[in-house]
Amino acid sequence: MKRYVLSFADSITHKPAAPDRTAKRNCGGDGSLNFDVEYQVWPSRGAMLKTIELQARGERSRFNWKAVQS
Repeated sequence: MKRYVLSFADSITHKPAAPDRTAKRNCGGDGSLNFDVEYQVWPSRGAMLKTIELQARGERSRFNWKAVQS
């Protein structure tokens, strides 16, 4: 899996190379004002969807992975 972080401004126009298996989430879990966006590319779409499904069973968080809209 590949992870990378972009600034909020760069994330607005960012087009991932593999949008079908890429998800994003907000950074800044330490309480600071960090508006960066973290992206992760999974090896398959199924693996990404399984991760999102498993985290949905727990408490909602703004740091949960969300599938990138293509």
